[in-house]
Amino acid sequence: MSPFIISFMMAAGAAAFVYSKAGPRLGYGNAKNVWTVTGVCFVIVFLVFITLLTLVIHL
Repeated sequence: MSPFIISFMMAAGAAAFVYSKAGPRLGYGNAKNVWTVTGVCFVIVFLVFITLLTLVIHL
């Protein structure tokens, strides 16, 4: 599989985990903040994994 797909799946899993933990903590009624935290987590994890995988594959 390509590094993009692997990174996307890992980021989606991490974002789902963060959503499940942030929802009760921030309150599901406060959906804007929950989705903001989830989106930021998705982007950070995606960037970290795509960087690591491209470095490992090109070595």
